[in-house]
Amino acid sequence: MEINHPFIFFLTLDGKLPDSFYLFDRIFKESGYILVPVRVDQLQHLVASTEQNHVMVISCVSNFKEYRLFNEKVRGVLKYVLKSRRLSFFEFSSFSRLNDSRIYNLTKNYFFIKNPVDARELSARMIAFHESKCENSQIWPGGHKSMIAGAA
Repeated sequence: MEINHPFIFFLTLDGKLPDSFYLFDRIFKESGYILVPVRVDQLQHLVASTEQNHVMVISCVSNFKEYRLFNEKVRGVLKYVLKSRRLSFFEFSSFSRLNDSRIYNLTKNYFFIKNPVDARELSARMIAFHESKCENSQIWPGGHKSMIAGAA
């Protein structure tokens, strides 16, 4: 199944969009993806109401103010949102990973990437990851119909 308008969501921590949003937006648009800013309080609603098979959320923490906001706002919500297998969370940070990250890693949909990163290479990997997740969600988990040998 082909998605007409695939969305990737960018988590905003305060009222304004960081420079990294515009960089990733330009790169994703070249590949036919749309980067949409989303607030922390919209995450749970987003996972429940979107029509996409798989939701990808990017968060970029580059200064101490954003790090503090991430710990205050996102950390508590992240535990509950990641329980849904429909969401993958990519955290790009100049700081160390969260203490809770070992819990998140068990769900296999939380990814921590240390800044600085090459945005083009990372975007290409994220697009490939998104496409593989969408393809895997369309595969029937029951396998193939069994056949009796010799019967025609």
